[in-house]
Amino acid sequence: MNEITMASPPLGPTAPVSEILLAGIAIRIELPPSLHWLAIERYEAIRKHIEREGSPLHDKVVWFYPQGSMAIKATIKSRRRQDGYDIDIVIELLLPVTITPAQILDLLYEAIKGEKGSIYYDMVERQTRCVTVYYADGMHLDVTPSILLDENDPRRSHIFHAKLEEPTTAHKRVVMNSWAFCEHFNRALPPDLLFEQAYAKRARDGMKVLADAEVKPVPAHSTMEGGKSAAVVGLQLLKRNRNMRYAKRVGVRMPPSVMMAKFAADCQLPTGTICGALEVISGAMLSALLAAEMRNELVDVRNPTCNEDCFTDRWPENRAAQQTYISDLKLFRQQLHALMNGALGLDEMQELLIEMFGEGPARSAVEEQARMLGRAVETGVRGIGVTGRVIPAAVIASPSIITSAMAKPRAHTFYGERWPKK
Repeated sequence: MNEITMASPPLGPTAPVSEILLAGIAIRIELPPSLHWLAIERYEAIRKHIEREGSPLHDKVVWFYPQGSMAIKATIKSRRRQDGYDIDIVIELLLPVTITPAQILDLLYEAIKGEKGSIYYDMVERQTRCVTVYYADGMHLDVTPSILLDENDPRRSHIFHAKLEEPTTAHKRVVMNSWAFCEHFNRALPPDLLFEQAYAKRARDGMKVLADAEVKPVPAHSTMEGGKSAAVVGLQLLKRNRNMRYAKRVGVRMPPSVMMAKFAADCQLPTGTICGALEVISGAMLSALLAAEMRNELVDVRNPTCNEDCFTDRWPENRAAQQTYISDLKLFRQQLHALMNGALGLDEMQELLIEMFGEGPARSAVEEQARMLGRAVETGVRGIGVTGRVIPAAVIASPSIITSAMAKPRAHTFYGERWPKK
């Protein structure tokens, strides 16, 4: 019944169609090589600019490192080109411990902004906890200042909260260790070589397909890093789904990506399947949120390497925000199970994937798969049932499959009994 239970090489010619389509969508929402290398160039350029002679932070920078999605290979493009995407950076500074939160953020702002005529002068904005550099192409860098708390506990630091419109009494120091969490995440998800190699090859081939429309015809950065695990691919797809759901919720804070990454790192994930990773990670998040709801509390998710570092200190703001994401996760899991059960035709899969991940990547992945299926049917690798369901060659001759395919298909209530359309 469930496609994902069929034994087949990861993403190979007889792999479940749902797996192949999810991989195709993940490749399309990943940063293409050109943007990946551009982000690295800008990362290095902003570091040199902050450390330049004449900067108020000259000789004050101890450490400069990425945090968040870039550090765990889970960065995705925005749903809309004009929205761009962000790269999160921590800058560890050697400054007096008596410096106030507002002072340190203002100091970093001045260091990046520079004198009138400076390259970043009209591109910088001081935020509540970071300083953001905006680029004309939509990319933005969020640079968060920090001060190390204990040299014997590497990267456990204070970051600083100072909202401009709030009184100084509301300003505060916040303990964090994003460096240690990223190290923990990468250790917690051990290599899955078969899947990573298969994904790397598919990413390389996929980038060639997309090259004319979107990127230069060079290997995706994930292929140069040796591919990525099914868990990281699943995390990227969950973030994309979250972004889709919150796109029209103006002024509403989204569930934080780092919280999602923490659940991914905590889970005992199945080997080599994107569907399996999505089911386990979404289920873990949903269980934790529902448990908090049952206690009439807000979910409290902590950095496993630094308990003072609360990943949910700003979301959910209230029970309503928590309940909203609970509903989103329930819907996502209903949709995922419909995708996994092997009963949908390719056109139905496309409709479902558009709802889950957006029209552009879903339609493109399905169109590519349709071309591949045409060739596979011609060579006998796969068959197509009368309902449009794709059948691997190994089970084409099965009497139960033949009987099932000959049966009259029941009416399909796509957004009714299977999942509610929103």
